[in-house]
Amino acid sequence: MENIQAQFQGMTEALVDRSPFFSFWTPTDVSPALSRKFLLSFDLLVKSFPSLIATGAGRMEDEKARLVLAVNLYQESGEGDLERTHHAIYRKFLRTAGFDLTALPEDPFAVLWKNRLTDYLQQAHPGSVLGALAAGEFLAQPALGRLYPVLKDHYPDADQEYFTKHLVLETEHVEEITALLAGFAGSETGWKEVLQGFEFGLSVWETYFNNLAHHLTGAPPPHLIRH
Repeated sequence: MENIQAQFQGMTEALVDRSPFFSFWTPTDVSPALSRKFLLSFDLLVKSFPSLIATGAGRMEDEKARLVLAVNLYQESGEGDLERTHHAIYRKFLRTAGFDLTALPEDPFAVLWKNRLTDYLQQAHPGSVLGALAAGEFLAQPALGRLYPVLKDHYPDADQEYFTKHLVLETEHVEEITALLAGFAGSETGWKEVLQGFEFGLSVWETYFNNLAHHLTGAPPPHLIRH
């Protein structure tokens, strides 16, 4: 289990290290106007997480895997309280930061991110489905660790709960999903499925961040935009 976690953490950290977006995302280079543009675009991703988790849970044949994803979905859904869903507390950050929430954008590259993951989760083998979801869980902490200091500095008086909650929760989610992945690692076929799913999930996230860098800076992305 420790070997799996170390391997996947290394893969996600390598993505962050080579990403033009994260190289650009520094207090010096990111103005409040650009962080605002990012936050508005990211709303679609936050809104999409529950449906992706639900799709993945529905594909699980193993009861324990289904339960872990169901608990994750329950947390995303505010444990039954509509005012406490993760999307609601993200919107609370935006609102208390002074954002107008009447017409949030749905950028094409964010829609592409959602569609690619949704299609994969609906069709891949269960091990690959779990691997693809795990990619997002493993990426969350290193990504938020880079993103949040700039956002907090730009919006110090906004409600910070969405970011502080996820910096804690994602540690738990990584441990839980790693234990599930270890069950698949017992067979060569199962591990191959997990690894394929994880690599696919990371590729979708990398495409998103490449396109996001282009969206924020106008610089051409290093890879072709996927349609």
